[in-house]
Amino acid sequence: MYIFNRCPHQETPSAMDFNAVLDHPLISQQVFFPRPSGVTPTLRVDVGGIELGCYLHRIDPEACTVVYFHGNGELAAECDRYCSEMFTDIGVNVCFAEYRGYGVSGGTPALAGMLSDGERIVEALGVSPERVIAFGRSLGSLYAVELARRLPKLGGLVIESGIADVLDLWPLEKVVTYFGGKAAEITGAITTCLDQRTKLEGYKGPLLVMHAIDDQLLEPSHAERLHAWGGGADKRLVIFPQGNHNSIFAANATEYLSEVHGFLRKIELAQER
Repeated sequence: MYIFNRCPHQETPSAMDFNAVLDHPLISQQVFFPRPSGVTPTLRVDVGGIELGCYLHRIDPEACTVVYFHGNGELAAECDRYCSEMFTDIGVNVCFAEYRGYGVSGGTPALAGMLSDGERIVEALGVSPERVIAFGRSLGSLYAVELARRLPKLGGLVIESGIADVLDLWPLEKVVTYFGGKAAEITGAITTCLDQRTKLEGYKGPLLVMHAIDDQLLEPSHAERLHAWGGGADKRLVIFPQGNHNSIFAANATEYLSEVHGFLRKIELAQER
């Protein structure tokens, strides 16, 4: 449980734009759980004077590259350690994107302030959008979907344990009142900056949505909505019969890998034609 104090030195929401509402320290305290890491990054990305420490495995310059956005309690270095072979074993490159304030990255986490960071990472990779697959787990789904909005020619999009509506997950309408705002202001900010439906409806590329049936943090209805909102014809929804938000892979490893590998291979084959 969090106890929030008013911040008299902060501007009130009436004087702030929507980005500033979402990036208020009390909002970030509710959403993000940054931790340091001693693992040296293999890709450093400048995002406007702030350096992100990311982890890149480039095994084939001609292959597609997955840009992986992790959950709010995870680190890119951890994902690199435990998940990289999921991609490299089938000849696909992968970059584990890090968030501001996490690992060795500079700055502080910010819901809206980080929305452009995925595009900067793709630019640093020097890969065309058609050769990029965005992969977003949990919180990372917000940034993967945003990348698809910014780069509509993205080669593919994978959402695992994703968020359809952030207000279903975090009581941000209440939090905003602690710095003098109103519930309508956070609703307006989310509608403007974090509207998953509008973003997905505009994305026409391949989409894979995966979720665990016993996810108590994010109910499977989130996955059903995300899949329904996908704007393209090539989209697939998989609700795994076992596991929860944090055990989805361990409880369904064979089926999980089959879905991810099948999706990635299909994109590779389509681009080779």
